[in-house]
Amino acid sequence: MHLAFVIVSLFPWGGLQRDCLRLARAAKQAGHDVTILAARIKGELPRDLKVKVLSVRAFTNHGRNRRFSTAVRGIAGCFDRVVGFNKLPWLDVLYCGDVCFADRKRKFWDALNPRVGGMLALEEACFAPGSRTRVLALTEAQIAAYRRTWQTPADRITLLPPSVDAARRHPEFRTDGTRERVRSELGLEGSTLALLSIGTSARTKGFDRSISALPEIPNATFLVCGVAPEGREATALLNQARGLGVADRIRLLGPRAEVPELMAAADLFVHPARTETAGIVILEALINGLPVATTQVCGFSFHVRSAEAGMVIPEPFTVVKLIDALRHATDSSCRETWSVNAASYGADPQLYSGADRALQVILEVD
Repeated sequence: MHLAFVIVSLFPWGGLQRDCLRLARAAKQAGHDVTILAARIKGELPRDLKVKVLSVRAFTNHGRNRRFSTAVRGIAGCFDRVVGFNKLPWLDVLYCGDVCFADRKRKFWDALNPRVGGMLALEEACFAPGSRTRVLALTEAQIAAYRRTWQTPADRITLLPPSVDAARRHPEFRTDGTRERVRSELGLEGSTLALLSIGTSARTKGFDRSISALPEIPNATFLVCGVAPEGREATALLNQARGLGVADRIRLLGPRAEVPELMAAADLFVHPARTETAGIVILEALINGLPVATTQVCGFSFHVRSAEAGMVIPEPFTVVKLIDALRHATDSSCRETWSVNAASYGADPQLYSGADRALQVILEVD
């Protein structure tokens, strides 16, 4: 089949973007012709996949998405399936990595906000009962929110198993010398508790929450992967750290490709996100034997409990609860038990089957 994978922003370090690339490669390996259509790109393009940029101009994100959708519709007839990774009209299949926009609490005057109206219209195009778009969802909670809000027929939504990239699983890096090498490169002493966070949206992922807790964990260094060191978010994090007197214990590593190596060097993956549909990075930490401290709002937080490989911070979140979790993680024997449990949990083949299941659904759509 000729498949179009449609994503507004394509870059190599985002979770949704990596899902798109992984699914595209699975489809190509299965013998299908795949073209990725994007409105904008950052970083290096994948050399093994066809990528076409449909440049559109708009003053707002929802305006850009709608114009991008119109551009896609103009060439959709060239493909057997159009698979979106953002909410757009005219899709055959939506790979949904977002929380339900309509399910959020808002003030009554938000109805007058063009952005809110635009985002709701894009969501309605995919989830309203009259839509024909088949939806691939990541968690049960996500499905419940969309069905509660839009009354989407159950037979149009498929719950996918996780789609962790097996190539990123290297628990052996913790014992084969990689951990010591990377810690040395990062200037981490043996007694340093290395806390690692990964993401491109600092506030959403709760990086500021971790910095707020850092003064209470004096032997910890906070490694942040994904936030550009020269950007506004990085400046805000560093200003916060300076105000708390912990700037010397913050390392902004920027976007990095060697994530399994960084996970081997770390002692705890800290993900106190404010909102997170799933959080594939939580599973990536577990399969690499890295214990996790995360928030209950993350869709994949239940895997931490199932693996007995860390701590899940209940809602409502407080920094005090995060501090308690981090203090618990200062016990090296506890971390070692969590690490062994995490690596064992990563042997489950179901954690890597999401792309195959997604491709199966895409090919079955009428």
